[in-house]
Amino acid sequence: MKKSRYLETLATLVASGLSIRDACKEANCSEATGYAIASTDEFRTLVASIRTQAVEQAVSVLTSNATKASNALVKLLDSSDEKIVLAASSKLLGSLPGMQELHELRTRIDRIESQGAGLRVAR
Repeated sequence: MKKSRYLETLATLVASGLSIRDACKEANCSEATGYAIASTDEFRTLVASIRTQAVEQAVSVLTSNATKASNALVKLLDSSDEKIVLAASSKLLGSLPGMQELHELRTRIDRIESQGAGLRVAR
């Protein structure tokens, strides 16, 4: 099948959560053409790539603002309202186990990847 002019548009729409049928309507494309495009490996690969890029961008935004959010919670610990102090304390303490686990996993992955790189060089 030759590359369709609808490929990128449909992939973007489907990656954003629309069904094939709804994406076809949005793109002014027949359903038959849409389903034919959607059945290709190229389409599936493109949808996966678009979703990966969206997640990477979201993670980047969250990461760059994590310190700001943490600082805001820490400032709330000095509130004169005990309910606010309790809520901020709970949020901070509740996030620690997950953050520690992620840090440990990242450290282990980095170690495994560096060991794997050393093995590739040694061959």
